[in-house]
Amino acid sequence: MAKKMKAWITTIRQLFSSEELTRLARKVGFIQRQRSLTAEAFLTLCAWGDGSLACQSLQRLCADLALWHDCSLSNEGLNQRFTPRAVAFLKEVFFTLLMHQRPALSSIIETYRACFTRLRILDSTSFLLPADYGEDYQGSVSSGAKIQFEYELLSGTCLQLCVQQANDSDARFAYHTQHTILPNDLCIRDLGFFSLATLAEIDARGAYYITRLRSDIKVYIKQDGEWHEWDWESIGNRLGEGEAVEVEHVYIGHQRLYVPRLIFRRLTAEEWEKRLAYVRKKEKKKGKALSRQTLEQKKYHILLTNLPQESFDAQQVYEL
Repeated sequence: MAKKMKAWITTIRQLFSSEELTRLARKVGFIQRQRSLTAEAFLTLCAWGDGSLACQSLQRLCADLALWHDCSLSNEGLNQRFTPRAVAFLKEVFFTLLMHQRPALSSIIETYRACFTRLRILDSTSFLLPADYGEDYQGSVSSGAKIQFEYELLSGTCLQLCVQQANDSDARFAYHTQHTILPNDLCIRDLGFFSLATLAEIDARGAYYITRLRSDIKVYIKQDGEWHEWDWESIGNRLGEGEAVEVEHVYIGHQRLYVPRLIFRRLTAEEWEKRLAYVRKKEKKKGKALSRQTLEQKKYHILLTNLPQESFDAQQVYEL
């Protein structure tokens, strides 16, 4: 444990200087004057890699602070530090780290702010729970929970934070939160949140979306005045690694939902190896292999968007 904690403290210091953390803490009022509990010590305590914060007593946490940061603090003194200002400090750290990891964001974020009300990124994560929680939190195999989190990139705020059962549908969650979408919002969604009804509602609200296309959804394009099913395999065979082609004015699904733009890109060899490893892992977990056609289609990255073609490169925005 001591070796892991030393490594974690080293990692924190590689990412942030003590001065930078203090500046962020003062910015939100978490630190207003010199105290024994430093911003670095509090961050190390809250972000400790084994995720044990919620399981530890205040007495144990105070002992850790004394051992690793030479910080003498009473149980009640530490308890009083968990405030909205502490949350604001951790949010500042998260946003700053995001900027450090993706420098391109800081250079284009002002451009996005001028064009969109909000830039919404919705994702989820699932994890197993002890069997005792099975009555309240069910998973596909055993007890499990899922966290739904929607982050607004332009302001750095949390829009949605919800704990569900692990087997609850991502697409259903997205559908039931669509009333929060405002005109000129840009909603970025991964494959699990794909829903024709949600895309139609986003468009009806005067907002924008970028989402991946589910492999079982048919695409129709107009040729010689008639609508035909899109032959993605034929187009894909003509693309080299990393090459992309854009198709305008398509309809998808049996309801023939209109989508202004479809971006079809062939994965590079490295990207395909990573995706294939993920697919095999999912197949093993579910005990069911994908069909050849579905597996072939996963060699491609297919995005749908209603962004005007002249405004932004949808592929670039999605990858950011």
